[in-house]
Amino acid sequence: MQRIPVGLFRKILPACMLVALGAQPASAALGGDASSIGTGQTHLLASARIQRATTHTMHELQASTGTKVREYLDNDGKVFAVSWQGPFRPNLRQLLGTYYQTYLKAAGPRAARGPINIRLPGLVIHMSGHQRAFYGRVYLADRVPQGLSTDEIR
Repeated sequence: MQRIPVGLFRKILPACMLVALGAQPASAALGGDASSIGTGQTHLLASARIQRATTHTMHELQASTGTKVREYLDNDGKVFAVSWQGPFRPNLRQLLGTYYQTYLKAAGPRAARGPINIRLPGLVIHMSGHQRAFYGRVYLADRVPQGLSTDEIR
């Protein structure tokens, strides 16, 4: 068996990691339904936990990297909120789905770094953190079930 020279390995490793990370399918996106949550779990090598309440269901995925993503579904099976915490920021394009472009436009240059607190009609985005400790939550204000406090979205 031939060994790969260390210099070559260091050059190709980042490219291989990008391909592997980019190949992960989305879990259910904000505003979407729950049909793809299981696929996201498989590709993230995540453990899952489901917690049911009278007003909603919360799906929590914890990746082997330590990042937890929680997706909150109303009783119609639509994702009305997403939150995360952990050492790595999740793929926001996947989590926010069709709301991703709205987020980019509202955040402007701050989208790349720094705390974000955006309140738009129907959409609320809070995120912050620093290296190895990121957290955030996004919710559709008009879809939060009656009787559920937005403080419970963590």
